[in-house]
Amino acid sequence: MMEQGLGHLRICTLCALVLGLVFAYTSADLPMCKRSDYHFEYTECDVLGSRWRVAIPNKAETCTGLPDPVKGTQCTFSCSEGEFLDMQSQQCQKCAAGTFSLGTSIAFEEWDSLPTGFITHGVTTNEGNAFINCSNSIWTPKGEYVASNTDECTATLSYAVSLKKPGALSFEYFYPDSSIYFEFFVQNDQCQSTNSESRWMRISESSWSHYKVKLSKGNNVLYWRTTTYALLGGAVKPVLLRNIQVSGVAYTSECFHCKPGTHSSKEGSARCTPCPADTYSNKGATVCHECESDKYAVPGSGSCKPRPACTNSDYFYTHTPCDSEGKTQLMYKWIEPKICSEIIKGAVKLPASGEKQTCPPCNPGFFVTNSSACEPCSNDSYSDGKGAPSVLTFYSVLVNV
Repeated sequence: MMEQGLGHLRICTLCALVLGLVFAYTSADLPMCKRSDYHFEYTECDVLGSRWRVAIPNKAETCTGLPDPVKGTQCTFSCSEGEFLDMQSQQCQKCAAGTFSLGTSIAFEEWDSLPTGFITHGVTTNEGNAFINCSNSIWTPKGEYVASNTDECTATLSYAVSLKKPGALSFEYFYPDSSIYFEFFVQNDQCQSTNSESRWMRISESSWSHYKVKLSKGNNVLYWRTTTYALLGGAVKPVLLRNIQVSGVAYTSECFHCKPGTHSSKEGSARCTPCPADTYSNKGATVCHECESDKYAVPGSGSCKPRPACTNSDYFYTHTPCDSEGKTQLMYKWIEPKICSEIIKGAVKLPASGEKQTCPPCNPGFFVTNSSACEPCSNDSYSDGKGAPSVLTFYSVLVNV
């Protein structure tokens, strides 16, 4: 038995030696890690408010020689608006032109894809339909917003964030269809609900609704959940979310690109500026570009649209003030901002101005001034509106009475 035990010991020792050689060979066979092969993260804060910066490989077993852990910034450390934390140097840096940072807040304004940290999945909640495949019943990015599912599955969108101080969450939503249950709630890392308000969201009347809730210091998990319960063979309108913003984070490790229709021309921008009318910009723009002459854009546009043909609804008429001769003129003007085109086939032209006409009299109690405007009579004077005011005498008082 002793020899058998020693035999097992020799075999185990040999296995460990072989495994060690294999591991050493494998590590030696891997290339040295480049900066693009890993990213930095902070460990959890200890009781003294300290933490370590560690290197995390983007993919396992692709390289070797990761940087050693180093002492991190204090847990109370934060960056200002327009800055981000460069994890390499652990120093705050200004955001480049075309990007922005809210400092101790993070914002999600673009939904070309789900931003990092957001998770969505669908499950069935109807026991009678246990075989329904709900894997595709998820929240779907649509560019400017993210849209919910419209089937009988339950779709959940979640985001986990750790706050270094008490903060807040705000977002905009459009919830037009009562055939969908729509709820929002917050839980801590022990899955305990942290907000006492009702989780059921109110129906949107006709436009986007704004929602804001306070968040506690520490870990918060945000949940948006929808379930359709009355299909009735008709189309169901999805719930839409946009402009999600969370405050109370210590820092952001990246700056966000300006969304289309906005720009930032300087470094260290806290927000992006909307493009003016008849200009546009792409994502991450530093300047806005003018539209071509046959196109237009409303303020904050990411692209230009072809100008439509002018119609009678695109202009209005007005009378000019009375001139020194007591004459006025009928004038036609385009409604501003003018987006229509007069040169397109079928477009109407702006009518010609009318001939000068005698100005109508002022209302009783008003008189015509030297500038041909009507002004109210002063105390102790009166006018029938056709001439200069007269002084109010004792006789005129009796007549008026």
